[in-house]
Amino acid sequence: MEEDDSYVPSDLTAEERQELENIRRRKQELLADIQRLKDEIAEVANEIENLGSTEESFSFCYFF
Repeated sequence: MEEDDSYVPSDLTAEERQELENIRRRKQELLADIQRLKDEIAEVANEIENLGSTEESFSFCYFF
C-alpha cells in the first residue's frame, strides 16, 4: 500500500508540518538503508554460494 508522501493536511501547525517533513525524510533514508542491506546480503549469499562451489571442486579434485 503506497502512500502519497506529498500530501500535507491543511490543519497542521507549522511545527507539525516540519515534523511530518522530518518523518518523511527519515522514512526515505530508512528505505534506502534497507535496500542497501538487501543488496549486501545478496552479495554475501552469492559469495558463500561461490565459496561452496569452489570447495566442492577442490574436494573433487583432491580425491582424484
